[in-house]
Amino acid sequence: MSGVLRRGSLNFDCGGGNSRRGSLDANLYGGYREAKPMPGTPEISVIALDFRRHSNDLKKEPKLNGVAEVTTKDLSQDVDSDVLSNFLGHYSKWSFLWTFLLCIFQLPTTFHLFMFVFQTASKDFWCARPANLYELDIADWRNLSQTADGCYILDMDYTQLSYENGELNNWPNNTSDLGYRQCKQFEFSNIDGDGKTLVQEFGLVCGRNILSIVETCFLVGAAVGAVLSGWISDRFGRRHTLMAFVSIQTVFGGILAFSTSVAMYMSLRVIIGFASMTVTVVSFVLVVELVSGKWRTIIGILNILPVAISYVLSSGIAYLIRDWRTLQLVISWPWLIMLIIWFWLPESPRWLLAQGRLDELCKLIERAAKMNGTTLPNNYRKTLEAAVPKQSQQQQQQSSPEIGQIARSEEFNGLDGHVNPIFVVFGAKYWRTTVLTLIIWLTLIIIYFGLTLHLSNLGGNIYVNSAVAGTIEAISICFSIFVVLKAGIRKSLIGYMLLPGICCLATNLVPHGDDNQSGVIALAIIAKCLIGANNAIIPTYTAMQYPTIVRNFGVGMGNLASGIALILVPFLWQLEHIDALLPLNIMGVSGLIGAIAISLMKDVES
Repeated sequence: MSGVLRRGSLNFDCGGGNSRRGSLDANLYGGYREAKPMPGTPEISVIALDFRRHSNDLKKEPKLNGVAEVTTKDLSQDVDSDVLSNFLGHYSKWSFLWTFLLCIFQLPTTFHLFMFVFQTASKDFWCARPANLYELDIADWRNLSQTADGCYILDMDYTQLSYENGELNNWPNNTSDLGYRQCKQFEFSNIDGDGKTLVQEFGLVCGRNILSIVETCFLVGAAVGAVLSGWISDRFGRRHTLMAFVSIQTVFGGILAFSTSVAMYMSLRVIIGFASMTVTVVSFVLVVELVSGKWRTIIGILNILPVAISYVLSSGIAYLIRDWRTLQLVISWPWLIMLIIWFWLPESPRWLLAQGRLDELCKLIERAAKMNGTTLPNNYRKTLEAAVPKQSQQQQQQSSPEIGQIARSEEFNGLDGHVNPIFVVFGAKYWRTTVLTLIIWLTLIIIYFGLTLHLSNLGGNIYVNSAVAGTIEAISICFSIFVVLKAGIRKSLIGYMLLPGICCLATNLVPHGDDNQSGVIALAIIAKCLIGANNAIIPTYTAMQYPTIVRNFGVGMGNLASGIALILVPFLWQLEHIDALLPLNIMGVSGLIGAIAISLMKDVES
C-alpha cells in the first residue's frame, strides 16, 4: 500500500542546536529523549531518525593517504547511537534477517489493494439473449434488439420469436415504433477467457455500476487503519498487532472469494482494508525500530520497494488467472505460511524498553548477539534499567526501587509533556505547518492512488501498463535515496511533486485519438513513478516538522488528509465522463499545489 499511509509513531531528532552529546541522556538515547509521556502512549513510542547525520556517512568514507581506513567503531561514542544500538548494532545479520522478512509483508497487502483493478477489468457486454434465440449470432442480436451501450433492449415479447435454419422468425416490422426497457440480464465477452470478473459475477453494469462505491469500501477501511494502527501497536506491541492483523487479512481475504452478494463483498473489503493498512504501517514501524543510524533512512525507504514489485507480480498473476474468485484465493490463503514466524518474530526492542519489559528485552538482545557473534558486557542490563522511561519506572518502583530513583522530568522545545497535541499543531507556532501538511498529503495521495488504481482508465493493456509502471517505480524508489542525500529532502520532494503534475498536465498536448493514446499512457506512467518516490519520503519529512512531543500527532494529521484523498479517488475518475482528460488535469493541478505547499514549508537538513 503505499508508504504514504504509514501512520506509525515516527520520531526524528531535529534539535541540532541543543545537542547534549556526552551527557547521560545523549549516550542512552542518541540525543533523543521523550518528555513526559502522553496518556496511553509509550515514552519512546518508536524511533529517533536523524537524517542530517546520515548524509555524510553515505557520501564518503574516512581516508588515510588516499586509502579508505578500516576501523572498529565504538558505537557508544557514535552520535547516531542510542542505548540499544550499543548492543544490537546499527545494522547486523540479525536485523538484516528480520527487516528482509518484514518487507515481504508488503506484498499481500498490495495484492489486496491492487488486484481489484484486475478483478473488475472491463469486458464487452450486451443484453442477454433469451433461451429461444441463443443460437442467434451475437452481432446480429445486438444490432437488432438493443442500444449501442448494451444497457437497453426493445420492449417486446421475445418468447414469440424463433431462430431456425439460420433465419429469425416473427420479428416485427415496426420496431421503430417500439420503446426500450432496461436490461435485467447481461452476457459478457469471453475473448479474454472464461474466467468471470466481479463485474460479470454480480452484473455491475449500466444502472448497477457501483464500482466506485465498492472500491471506496476498501479505501475507507484503509484510511481508518492508517489513523488507528499506530495507537493499536503502541498499546499492544508491534509483534502481536502485526501478526494478528496478518491473520485477519489472510482469513477474511480468503472468505471474500466466497461472497454471495455485493453487500457481503463490500463488508469484507472494509475489514480487509483496515487489516491491510495496519499490516503496512506496523511492519514499517517494526522494520525501522530494528535498526539505527543511517540505516533507518535506507531501510525506511527500501521497505516500500516491495510495493512497487507487487504491481509487477500482480500483473503476471492476474494475466494467468482471470477468474476473480480463484485470483482472490491465490493472493490470500498461501500467506498463512507467514504465520509460522509469529513465535520467532522479535518484538520491537525500543517498544519493550519504553514499556519497561526488561526481561523480554534482555532475551531479545541475547538472541541477537548470539546470531551476530558479539559479546555483551556483564552489566548491560543495568544500562537498560537506567534507560527505562519515567512512566514505566514509576509502575515498577515498588519491585525495583533503583529504577524509580533514576526517573526525572524533562521538557522539549518549551512544551510540557501533558499538553494537548491538537492545541499545539493548530497553535500559533505550528498551524501553518499543519495546514500545509494537510494540503501536501491530500494532493500527493490524489495523484499516487489516482494513477495506481486507474491506469486501466487510460486505455492500452492494463497488464503491460501495470508491469511497466511497477518496474520503473521500483527503480525510482531506489534512486530516491541518493537524490535525498545529495539534493536535500525538501528540494527532492518539490521535484517529485512538481514533475508528476507537469506530466499529467502535458497529456493535454498529446493529439487526441486512439492512435495517440500511448503518449498519454507514457506520461501517466512517468508521473506515477515519480510520485511513488515522493510517497516513500513524505512521512519522514512530515515528522521532521514537529517537536518530539507532538510529532506522532503531526504525522497522524497527514494520514487524516490521505484518508480523505483515498475516499475521493474513485469518484475523481467519474469525471472522465465529462472529459477524458479531466481527472489527469485535476491531478496535474494537485501536483502544482503540492509543490508550492512543500516550498512554503520550513527546510530541514537531510
